[in-house]
Amino acid sequence: MSSIGLLSGSADRAQRLAQLLKDAGADPVIITDPAALPGEPSNDGLDFYIQLPITIHPDGDTAVARVGSFLSAGLLARFSAVDRVLPVLAPGATVVLVSGNTPDELSLPDDQQSRLALLHLLAHATRAELATKHVAVKVVSSRRSDQEIVHYALGGDEDAQTQRNPQERSGAATAYQDWRTEVMGLVGIDI
Repeated sequence: MSSIGLLSGSADRAQRLAQLLKDAGADPVIITDPAALPGEPSNDGLDFYIQLPITIHPDGDTAVARVGSFLSAGLLARFSAVDRVLPVLAPGATVVLVSGNTPDELSLPDDQQSRLALLHLLAHATRAELATKHVAVKVVSSRRSDQEIVHYALGGDEDAQTQRNPQERSGAATAYQDWRTEVMGLVGIDI
């Protein structure tokens, strides 16, 4: 039985990954418009979701406005995209979040560590939301080869979290559910 999955983000790289996935026996669907992402549960669910970065052309007259535009149209929009995919992921699915690149505009201030930290926060929140489904979530560098990303999406190179025995996975699921409950309670917190 072939794996069914979804790719979103950069069209060029998504096309290359889709071909590699097909060669590996998977059935990928490419969506480059985040509004077209599925939000309704499907019968069987997706076995994998690969979220690639997209090219952003920041808007604004000031550095603050351009950085805000870069983050909201790029990295923060990735949170909404994952949120739309959550209901269609099958139990045991794999989510691969591929890190982005430096802004096109060289004069734009950038903090790669902070952007990567936000991507890891997205991964952590995804794990918390899907803890009972035992979905593996991986953050990988955009410098990884297409073959490596496909390998990760199809369940290769599992980390220690996904190799735990069922009792340990159950404990991790409970811990993530507790974290999720704590985060959901932060509605009125000043930051």
